Amino acid sequence: MAIRIKDIVLGWSLFIIALITWQILSATQIVPPWLLSPPEETFSVFLELISNGTLIKLLFNSFLNVFPAFIISLIFALVLGTLVGANPTFSKMFSPFLAAIHLVPSLAWLPLIILFFGFTRETIWIIIFISSFIRMIYSIIGGVQGVNQNWLLVAQNLELNRFQIIIRVVLPGALPQILSGIRVGFGSAWRSLVGAEMLVVTAGGLGKYIWMSQWAFKFDQVISGIIVIALVGVIVEQLVFKKIERITLVRWGLVQI
Repeated sequence: MAIRIKDIVLGWSLFIIALITWQILSATQIVPPWLLSPPEETFSVFLELISNGTLIKLLFNSFLNVFPAFIISLIFALVLGTLVGANPTFSKMFSPFLAAIHLVPSLAWLPLIILFFGFTRETIWIIIFISSFIRMIYSIIGGVQGVNQNWLLVAQNLELNRFQIIIRVVLPGALPQILSGIRVGFGSAWRSLVGAEMLVVTAGGLGKYIWMSQWAFKFDQVISGIIVIALVGVIVEQLVFKKIERITLVRWGLVQI
């Protein structure tokens, strides 16, 4: 119990320090009030977003923008990453192409994509696909290539075919890096979502809300939107990724958390 309380205190310590700093900056007006509203005003705006149903609408639009594209990119990254990591021919074929697009920011593709698809939800989907795919595939390739060779020799001695080896040995062995890649990929998708929604406002959610609030000089709404984005990230991290780790990696003894 004492360890649990200590973990909670440590986990919240930096948030508390940030809140205290925010309150001091607001109270002393080191930062102009119109630029940095007090925490209580921002919290009031946040509660208003919840009470009038605006937050639900914003989250619905943003989730509709991010999750279909992220799931498709995950499927592509798993399939292609496994092939590239396990097959030298695929590695020679795709490695130069992946290296070429790896360092190009996903939003750099936005003007070209808009020319073909306009200011539509499909444009946001493509941006998110590119952003999350390239972040995940390298972790998947590294995980596949790093599987213990002794496991592969045992599988071959058991006369498993190539597909069985991939399903029963390679993917479970690469699971820690795969999950790490998925986590990084979702973070990249969520960040790209906000940037894309700021430009493609016709299909926007939280990004559109922050962008429009900025131009209306309602910085308390801007901060509220940023807080919502951060909260979604924390919730996904704790309720999704941590739970998956406990179900798989921790239970199998691959990692300890």
